[in-house]
Amino acid sequence: MITSGKTVLINLLAVFALISCGESSPTSDDDSVLNHGFVPKPAGGFIPEPARGYIPEKGTLLIMGQDILSVRELRASGCCPEPGGITTYLGLYNLLSEETAFGGLGMDAQGNPVDADSDGGGGVMNARKAAEEFPYSTLAIGLDITENNHPDFLKHLVNGDYDAHIVQLGKLISRVNKPVYLRIGYEFDGAWNLGYENNQIYINAFRYIVDKLRELKVDNFATVWQASTSPVDDIIDGKHEDIRTWYPGNDYVDWLGSSWFLGIDEQPIAEGATKVASQRQLTDEVLALAREKNKPVMIAESAPQAFDLDKLTNSHHAAVLDGPPSTGTRVLTAQEIWQQWYQPFFDYIADNRDVIRAVAYISADWDAQPMWGPPYEKGYWGDSRIHVNDAILTNWLQATAGEDWLHGGRRLMQQLGYEP
Repeated sequence: MITSGKTVLINLLAVFALISCGESSPTSDDDSVLNHGFVPKPAGGFIPEPARGYIPEKGTLLIMGQDILSVRELRASGCCPEPGGITTYLGLYNLLSEETAFGGLGMDAQGNPVDADSDGGGGVMNARKAAEEFPYSTLAIGLDITENNHPDFLKHLVNGDYDAHIVQLGKLISRVNKPVYLRIGYEFDGAWNLGYENNQIYINAFRYIVDKLRELKVDNFATVWQASTSPVDDIIDGKHEDIRTWYPGNDYVDWLGSSWFLGIDEQPIAEGATKVASQRQLTDEVLALAREKNKPVMIAESAPQAFDLDKLTNSHHAAVLDGPPSTGTRVLTAQEIWQQWYQPFFDYIADNRDVIRAVAYISADWDAQPMWGPPYEKGYWGDSRIHVNDAILTNWLQATAGEDWLHGGRRLMQQLGYEP
């Protein structure tokens, strides 16, 4: 836990980081998006067709998430600049359901704001609140359209049965009135996402949602087509899949996306496990396709899987990878954790900054959330909150300082084509 002495250090570091990026956090009601909307204007730089894509002219956008309580905690710690973006998640099939708090939309069926938050065990979600509480941060939405709890729903979606839900999504995007990155059917190749294994129906669903939003004249969103880039997926599948078979086409994709959780060259060590493509190799595959298609890349989900930054430990994540989850625990120093996971992560980004233009980090106590905590049915995830350890926080602030990284603020909005 952060002591009073540590808090002083953290606040000093935060001041340094804010000065270095030239931004300050919003402090008055005048900065509220409700009182001070944004007027779209043409953006410069790398602009794909047909959408602008909200691609920074230079630098890499730093997005934080993945639930609103975790991002609030990060802000309350006083550690860091305002995020360049906030991650949230929506369940498309629940956007008209009061019982599920409208799928995390933050609006009811009539478009009125609602205070109720959605929490399926993986963190509290409310897209409208996230957008309004962080007015000078972009919004990154993970749109769940899986059939995990909705068998055959993708077929119904492309038949028009959920058009009213897409209308609700459009209302939310238009309401926040700032750049929105929409990750439709994220981690399409993940074995844990049912329904996407039918490549063509996934493509049809992706295109259908985009077409409907365009018909509604929703013009402040960019699409992100996100692969899981997960060695664990290849272990489960027993093979490596060609992500190109899910590609919806250049007219529908503004950004390519990936996830990053394991160590950069980590291999399975579980008994009987065989070598698979590493995190580095799977991400290389996404970057190669992005360069071919002339698209930017967003590392749309990232965190040091199975590390606990508060306890300074590393444990097994999953039986198929390294052993029963939360066993095999090793105590490490903060610097050892940084060198094992963070330094290779930041080095990779620096080496590929020509195409990696956004990075979304998950700063959360996964172990405290029912979906990810004991009995670890989805593996052991740990605690990835960057502000709970001074040494890791110091390294983080140094790694994300300077003109190569974009944090929240008026200048960010201007660069992305929105004038405060």
